[in-house]
Amino acid sequence: MMRAVLVTRTTLALLTPALMVACGSGDTNQGAGTGNLGAAAAAGANYGAGGGSAVGAGGSSILGGGNTPGVGVGATTGAGNTPGIGTGATPGAGNTPGLGAGGGTLGGGGGGAVIGGSGAAGGGGMSSMGGMAGGGAGAVGGASGGMSGTAGAGGGTGTGTCCASGDCLCHGPDPTGLTSKNGPYKTATFTISTGTVYYPTDAEPPLAAVSICPGFLNTGPEMAPWGPFYASWGIVCVVTSTLGGDLPNVRGQKLVAAIDDLKKQVMMSGNPLSGKLSDRFGTSGYSMGGGGTTFASESAPTMKSSVGLAAWGPDGPTVKTPTLFICSDADTVASCTGSNSSYAAIPAGVPKMILDIPNETHFNWFSPTDAGMGESGAYALAFQKVYLENDERWKPMLQKMPTSGTTKMANVM
Repeated sequence: MMRAVLVTRTTLALLTPALMVACGSGDTNQGAGTGNLGAAAAAGANYGAGGGSAVGAGGSSILGGGNTPGVGVGATTGAGNTPGIGTGATPGAGNTPGLGAGGGTLGGGGGGAVIGGSGAAGGGGMSSMGGMAGGGAGAVGGASGGMSGTAGAGGGTGTGTCCASGDCLCHGPDPTGLTSKNGPYKTATFTISTGTVYYPTDAEPPLAAVSICPGFLNTGPEMAPWGPFYASWGIVCVVTSTLGGDLPNVRGQKLVAAIDDLKKQVMMSGNPLSGKLSDRFGTSGYSMGGGGTTFASESAPTMKSSVGLAAWGPDGPTVKTPTLFICSDADTVASCTGSNSSYAAIPAGVPKMILDIPNETHFNWFSPTDAGMGESGAYALAFQKVYLENDERWKPMLQKMPTSGTTKMANVM
């Protein structure tokens, strides 16, 4: 990689003038396992427990053993055995396929289903929506006759417990500080037509993903150290392939294309990420790739995050994606001047931030440990955690002052 950097330095020195011109809860229910009316169950009651009732007596009637439908003992509708009503019904009990560990419709396990089961907010678990926090028994069901639903079992990572809304992914331990070191997860790779995918092998899904691309004259592999770094923290990373002469708007198109390609690939049987991605995606880039990430935000406004490293030619007026610029005023190719202009152009109300690291050249961004003795990687990771994953545990880290240099931020709160 050092040889590639030396070539880039020499060529950029010649091309700088040209650059300056060209460039749930179980089931979100209401009951605790036993039907929405509780267990009336008086002898001779309308649905009858204890005989003599109009519809059922004892435990063998069509509508249940002495209780309101869904509460009876061994009945056709009661006893928690008909899907959608009692404890342990088909949609409950953490068995709904495809929606995460422990999950009902919105996440978190639980004993019941449409009426029974765990409480309104769920008991852990996760889903494609990030899951809902909370749990416990429901509020309405279960007087006598029938078992109340149990709270959902915790679903582990991604349960939504790291943000107030529950709409978040929670990978890794509670942070104790900014870091550019690799995280707790093991990583592996596979290739797609648009680049190389780095992913965590032991992080619990769903997973967010980011695409990253390099700068002028680079074609992709130069940014490879960022792949295992992000993946080790639970974030899938596509190191995007480009042509050396791609300008920022073209690199932006390729960043979005890499995400689209990843989405298609993981739908295929046998792909190691099949069924494991969330709907959270972001982009990042260096130099012209850093300019490209703002263009990607404009063309794909559903992106959750944008991180530009020594960005050359970034845009801004229609960006609605939370954006971080990391730059250095000592950079003679793409100083913080361009990042400051784009920052100012990004509309009010959009979370945006600049980290200005002193004394860095234009060639200190190929690795998360390069610029600022790792501050570039540390702040990039914290920003992705906060905005790509919506993990609020990292927000105090992001708001810390750097060891050297300065930060400027708006709406990062």
